Amino acid sequence: MMAGMRCHLTFLHAFSPLPSRAAGRTPGRAAPWWLCLVLLHAGSVQAMVPTQAAQQVAEGLARLDPWIPVLLSLWLLLGAYCWMRFTQPLRVQQRLRMQLEAGAPVAPPLSPWPLAGAALCVAAVLLLGQALANPAHALHALLVGWDEAAQRWSQQHVSVSVRAYLRHVTDVGDVLWLGMLSVLVAALLALRRRWLLLQVWVFAIGLNGLSTRVLKNAFDRARPEALHELVTSGASFPSGHTAGSVVVYGLLWWLLRGRVPRRSRTVLGAGLAVLVALIAASRIWLEAHFASDVVAGGLLGLAILGLAIGVLERARAQS
Repeated sequence: MMAGMRCHLTFLHAFSPLPSRAAGRTPGRAAPWWLCLVLLHAGSVQAMVPTQAAQQVAEGLARLDPWIPVLLSLWLLLGAYCWMRFTQPLRVQQRLRMQLEAGAPVAPPLSPWPLAGAALCVAAVLLLGQALANPAHALHALLVGWDEAAQRWSQQHVSVSVRAYLRHVTDVGDVLWLGMLSVLVAALLALRRRWLLLQVWVFAIGLNGLSTRVLKNAFDRARPEALHELVTSGASFPSGHTAGSVVVYGLLWWLLRGRVPRRSRTVLGAGLAVLVALIAASRIWLEAHFASDVVAGGLLGLAILGLAIGVLERARAQS
């Protein structure tokens, strides 16, 4: 019980507007270990949610499918509006400096690398989708052969007991658990009045969910035949578990990294990276997705994560 309380307090402190040094103390070094354990335990608990509840969530998402492109467009417009509002004071100051012929810029210029990296990742996802959907594409046979080889390996080497454990692991990347975790983090950010972090957190997670759903409906790839009684939502390409895990756990690490000691920061990052890798691998080994679906989900998640971190780093440089 004491260990759980220590983890909870450290997690809350990570979203405090004051740095740890200003508070005169540093978080416990065991906190990152406890955070990873809590995430894994939560996944095992979530796995006990009745199948009917998961099916109702999948049916609800399916009913929203006709409206998903419209929602994505509105979400992007909202993000662009918030970005313009955020950068407006900087643009005004820069114009004043130009009029006054002041040499020093208000803030360093916006780096093109986050946007360029995100564009490359999205282009790779679209290329994979086109190659898989078009049998005449030069990469189609290669990708399908890779998917079939990964599926055969899973069928031959993943035992029933390992598959039972993987179902607990994969639930840590499920929309139900990621949704609950996202709401918890958003509530903590709101309580701490971290409004910019809250906006970026909500926008990135919403963008990931909507864009994943649009791609699923656009390519409409059938899932593997052997689903091992898993409840799935939408088509196979790309993997929503993988994309969501990259975005949520990647942003969570970015939020926590400045609030823990350097050594614990490395342990936390490695632990969350391993967790995301296990979630991605579990989707292949459970035959819920083909390997190319997981790769596409990882690329999509990296694109959104890179954009979110680029905005946050820009805000830190501007402040």
